[in-house]
Amino acid sequence: MSAERVHLAVGDSAAGMLSALRRDGLLDGEVLPFIEDLSAGPLLDADAIDQGLRLAWHQQLLQAQPWLPECEDDWLRRHQAGRKALLRLLERPRPLTVWQGRSAGEQLALALLAEQLPADCPLAVVSVPEPLWPREESLAEWSVAMLPLERLPAAGERARPLTAGEREALAAQWRHWREHGQGLRRLQDDDVVEAPLDRYDALLLELSGEQPRAVSRLVGDALVHIREALLSSDILFWRVQQLLRAGRLRAEAPAGDGAPPLVRAVG
Repeated sequence: MSAERVHLAVGDSAAGMLSALRRDGLLDGEVLPFIEDLSAGPLLDADAIDQGLRLAWHQQLLQAQPWLPECEDDWLRRHQAGRKALLRLLERPRPLTVWQGRSAGEQLALALLAEQLPADCPLAVVSVPEPLWPREESLAEWSVAMLPLERLPAAGERARPLTAGEREALAAQWRHWREHGQGLRRLQDDDVVEAPLDRYDALLLELSGEQPRAVSRLVGDALVHIREALLSSDILFWRVQQLLRAGRLRAEAPAGDGAPPLVRAVG
């Protein structure tokens, strides 16, 4: 009897959708969430058993939202549980299917796995199509979690095994970005490219204006304007914190107990 297949997706939401398919009898095998966004920050020890640099990166993002103190502990718990499950898989490999949309984070997750898994462990990929949402233009990037649940079974039927050449190319891609990755990564055509971590500071300053605005509203508006990549709101909350520390934004009184502060541009 062959080993039970593992289905991996980036993020709790995407993994939860696969778990729903499994409960409905539409997916065979174990579901494993990959609780990591490889599209931003340093990657040097992102695949190490003991993460130092990478964990410090996540903690500074989470600590940029002090009005949500429980989020840091919750994320760390989920992240550690996901890493332990992934390490168990790497110690005792089983056939793996990676579900991915079109984003730098999901591409690099697949590349990491191609580099880490032994060559004789079957590795397949499900390329999830673009969500069909009413809009004026196509999305530059999308994730598995953005697809309606009812469309996932049909996508899963198109799972395909990766060739040895594809796996080696992906492994080489991971080795490159593990060594050189520092900033914000996105897909440009089919290549992963990187920009500085402050890429969207000018947008945040432009949208902040001279009248005080809640940080959460500012970040939400910025996300609407950013069309070139999938970007976590955590990155933008952290950049707002950096702009406050640099004196380019000024904090006003919080909007309420436990609420994000109001900020406005300086000058």
